[in-house]
Amino acid sequence: MSRSTDTDTRREEISSTSSPFVDLGVRPPLAKALHVAFPNVKGPTRIQADLIPAVLTGKDVILQDDTGVGKSFGLMLALLNKTRLHFKNAETGQLNLKPSVTSLLLVPHRDLAFQFLHWIQRIVNASSDRPPPLEDVVQVLVRDGKKHLTEGLPLLRETPPHILIGTPASVLDLCREDPHALRLEELSSVVLDDVDFMVETASLEGHTPAKRKARKNIELHPGPARSILTNIYGERRQWSAPGNPDEDAFHTPQLVACSATLRRHLKYYFFNETGLFNKDTVKVRGSVMGFAPANIKEMEDVALRQRISHHVVVASPEGIKNASAAVERVETKEDDPEPRAEEREQGNAAEELMTPLDDAQMERERKFSMLPSPFNQDALEAVAMAFALDVPSVALLTIPSDSSVHRAVYDLRALGVNAHGMNLSGEDQGKSHLLHGGAGNYKATPTLLIATPATVRGIDLPELSHVFILGVRPLQERATASLDTYIHVAGRVGRFMRSGKVVSVVTDEQEAEWVGTMLKRLGVEATRLGYFK
Repeated sequence: MSRSTDTDTRREEISSTSSPFVDLGVRPPLAKALHVAFPNVKGPTRIQADLIPAVLTGKDVILQDDTGVGKSFGLMLALLNKTRLHFKNAETGQLNLKPSVTSLLLVPHRDLAFQFLHWIQRIVNASSDRPPPLEDVVQVLVRDGKKHLTEGLPLLRETPPHILIGTPASVLDLCREDPHALRLEELSSVVLDDVDFMVETASLEGHTPAKRKARKNIELHPGPARSILTNIYGERRQWSAPGNPDEDAFHTPQLVACSATLRRHLKYYFFNETGLFNKDTVKVRGSVMGFAPANIKEMEDVALRQRISHHVVVASPEGIKNASAAVERVETKEDDPEPRAEEREQGNAAEELMTPLDDAQMERERKFSMLPSPFNQDALEAVAMAFALDVPSVALLTIPSDSSVHRAVYDLRALGVNAHGMNLSGEDQGKSHLLHGGAGNYKATPTLLIATPATVRGIDLPELSHVFILGVRPLQERATASLDTYIHVAGRVGRFMRSGKVVSVVTDEQEAEWVGTMLKRLGVEATRLGYFK
């Protein structure tokens, strides 16, 4: 049966059935397309059941819950469900022929933008036999040289989409290039997913010169997300003050902010410093935290789901071993069995392992072959060994942000690993893993995707079973946010109650103790990997 025929059959089967998403306010045609595009989605998660109706009220919303509970997917559905509006031309008084952009969705990095795009594309394609052009529904704006201005800006002018997804820097570039291309005053919603990574704030604790300097620097040099929020909501506090006679006449878009980690100083920014949120803001929260300002410990005490096991491996010239503080793992019926050879999907391993290199890749690899590697080879060998012994389909390796992903790919391929830099905008290197399979599927040649911590936030790869963290530097780059970084990186596995492993690879026991201390603050402990000493 062809893929299109299979989709038509599913559409017919679903046409007469009710969807639990309709009960949340999702229009029946959208709910039907959702179930055709994602047949495994039977109903909303707990957080989606709260989030979708909250967004559809039009009120401001702040949300926090664990990673992997469906926040981003729920946001996508709520935004697709919003009504498109035509505004009057200020000069002629006539309705504009083109509808306005309904929602601006800001994300911290390009791969999360393309994940949203792929989700929406599937739903649009499943909506009818003749779906609307994708650019009418959604467009992505990310920095790619100047393409977001030379190609993205003309497309936005000609065809305003229902949803515009972009990184703050690219959207700010566009607004500065043409302030009228994106009519901010006509937006219905502005949404920030993983808001804590886009809106910079300084700790409220202490008044040391360094902290005062950090706060002053943020005030004098606000980042792109802060600048966009100021442009849109700069006068909100003044106009929304109680008793203001013009309060009802002043319109600003609905503001939605979501993340798995919302520190006290970020909430202070939204509620106190800027007045972007107020007492009428809808607060949606899961198991991570309460919204009491002092409730930091509860926020940090994230269970990271019992299905995730955490491991610390020490790699040195003497060999690879478990950290001395690691304990034996208590096996449960939920643990995945070791894959048997006959369970692995058959395929041409040679074709999967290496794709043809373009000229730029060949030149890069020629240079790499002549230079010593900046990576600790003992640590890379530990990653390669654990990957070969334990990964059934897809794993993720995070490296420090100032490290070369291309060099890590080169070094790991030299160790026989099918390594790729993560790039969800292309057909390979990650996109294919967005939509297919699950963590229990076995492949003849598993894939290791390589990225930095900032570029994996919010990404959902159904096949992902393992996350490797190379050293402690990826966790220490933002000293006050090491817990947040670990939560977001580790949260790529264990999503939607799937099992997973997080393996921190360090080079000495001192680093292992540092990771162990951090795990204790999160309420988990490192357990031993059976194939290492």
